[in-house]
Amino acid sequence: MAARYLAQGDRSAAQVERHLAGRGFTKAAVRTALRTLHRLGYVNDEVVALRMAQARLARRLMAREALAAELGERGFAAEAVARAVSGAYAGLTDEAVAEQFLESLPLRYKEPDRERRRRAGLLRGRGFSSDVSEAVLGNG
Repeated sequence: MAARYLAQGDRSAAQVERHLAGRGFTKAAVRTALRTLHRLGYVNDEVVALRMAQARLARRLMAREALAAELGERGFAAEAVARAVSGAYAGLTDEAVAEQFLESLPLRYKEPDRERRRRAGLLRGRGFSSDVSEAVLGNG
């Protein structure tokens, strides 16, 4: 059952645990299965969190905190999340990622103030702070 679930894609240990528990397995059976999966290398939160963080950041540029929140929602431990986010950003700053995101956007409004407000809102939606937004957009 766990192997089929893992075959569908990368999963955290917490996701596998919830899946098995939801299928009616006892706590002892779930613990045994997780120990076996860890020993065989099928469940490795550090590796999976990093792979997910890199893939997610490649598909959707966002702030570190937003990426960390997404990984946390998947059940990864705080330490695995911190290392994965650090690895995915690989020396990039939030400002650099925000600038990459802004470069990918087409110009929608001819009025500079309106366009700046739109872009600030889009940055907020990606989890960037107002400080980052001001740094990459300028003060107006």
